[in-house]
Amino acid sequence: MTVHHHCRVCGYDWGEPPWGITGETPNFEICPVCEVEAGYEDHSPESTRAYRASWLARGAPWADAEVPHDGLTTEERLRHVPAGFE
Repeated sequence: MTVHHHCRVCGYDWGEPPWGITGETPNFEICPVCEVEAGYEDHSPESTRAYRASWLARGAPWADAEVPHDGLTTEERLRHVPAGFE
């Protein structure tokens, strides 16, 4: 099993698995980029894609100004979205 450290919506590297090491126990933290709550809006591939479409329609803003930017473009970051949630 692959442990994913990236946001299912935007591909941001959380530094730890937002869905736990089992991939089944979300931490319910808010992504500083797209503001998804791990375990809520990203609970299924369909809900994840819908949330991503809404975030992209708003211009894909970096949500939390207090968290340093990771230096990636939106397109680069999206390449890190876990398989099955693209």
